[in-house]
Amino acid sequence: MGYVVCGACSARIPPTNWNQEFPLPCPMCSREVWVTVFPVALHPPKAGLPEQVVTGQEASCYNHVNNRAVAACDDCGRFLCALCDVDAVGGHVCPACFERRESPALHERVNYDSIALALVTLPMLLCWLPVFTTPAALFFAFKFWNAPALVMPRSKWRLWLTLLIAILQIAVVIWFFAAVVPGSRGGALPKE
Repeated sequence: MGYVVCGACSARIPPTNWNQEFPLPCPMCSREVWVTVFPVALHPPKAGLPEQVVTGQEASCYNHVNNRAVAACDDCGRFLCALCDVDAVGGHVCPACFERRESPALHERVNYDSIALALVTLPMLLCWLPVFTTPAALFFAFKFWNAPALVMPRSKWRLWLTLLIAILQIAVVIWFFAAVVPGSRGGALPKE
């Protein structure tokens, strides 16, 4: 079994001080230490080797054909040996299905900074579309400014560029409606 050390003086905390309802003093520095050790750390599972297939009547593991199957994957139905069986909350899964279950949280996050930049730049091809997409780009930029980053952190240059282009587009729209539109209507009406 392992041991737990004090964060201040690195002295070992005795197991009698683990999992108490209140913090206890460290034996060396007397600083209050609250130690929570999960039960699996106190009684680690015993490692077992997979059983070999003895007869042709037994199911073998999908990944290890010489190992006896002990479970079937709840997602894909593949037979699994003791090495491949992943005890998930919902039952037994193979390593491939476990990775598929876990990966969306890490790898498939939405890049709101790219959406905001696309909303502000792509519609410039059609002169009337920024009237609708510039407010949407500003919404994405401000709402998701502090959204969690992907596994690999990204800088905020896309959001800054979005804000700059959006401000320029708003300025152009204001100029257009202030200078051009009244000038085309503001002339003297022809007399009949």
